[in-house]
Amino acid sequence: MEIGIIEAPTVKQLFIEKIAGMIINGELRPGQRLPSERELAAQAHISKSAVHLAMAELERLGFVETSARHGTYVCDYAKTGTIETLSLLVALNNGQGFMDHSRMKDMLDMRNAIEGKAVERLAEKMSDEDIAILEADIQNCEEAAEGKDIHQLAKTFFDFHHDICFTSGNFILPLLFNSFRTVTLSYWEYAIRMLGSEKCMRLLKDLFAVLKTRDAEASKAFLKEELRMFMEMNSSR
Repeated sequence: MEIGIIEAPTVKQLFIEKIAGMIINGELRPGQRLPSERELAAQAHISKSAVHLAMAELERLGFVETSARHGTYVCDYAKTGTIETLSLLVALNNGQGFMDHSRMKDMLDMRNAIEGKAVERLAEKMSDEDIAILEADIQNCEEAAEGKDIHQLAKTFFDFHHDICFTSGNFILPLLFNSFRTVTLSYWEYAIRMLGSEKCMRLLKDLFAVLKTRDAEASKAFLKEELRMFMEMNSSR
């Protein structure tokens, strides 16, 4: 057994997570001016260079904006953020306090928009090679389920759905889907815990069975119904 290298987060990363967390939970609000980097460094008992690098990253992620004349202000990250911002939001405290019902619905709507088009295109042109790729993914899912490692199982589920986008033949769809990797993995881990690995596996195989009929409308309808079920599951939390 090899566990690999364990790396502790840097001071810079901890500072980023601290400020981002305060913005997310409302302690710091859009438009609010932050203390200078020198003051922040003194308050946090860290170097000014670490604060400077952290603030540059926070600005890149859309949490703050710095003006040479006016200082640094908190931004509305929903307006100024990127997909990397979303990944950080979910990663902080495993999404607790962020992935509420409304945001979970937004994420499932995103999946339906991207993957709905993918299953439609795939069903219309599905080849034996496409089937073989997805069958290999399902085999990997079954092996992960036997190992009872939720994170690994979530990864194999992601790979299956990503390959649906890839085999659809659309160049953009797999890139879009992959950009939501961190968020989607967190979602799958939650779904596995709530529904159990057996039910999640059954849904995966049922979607594959519908795809193999090459019925685009039925495939889209199945995916939409599956996502609706997940939304109801989230509503009952």
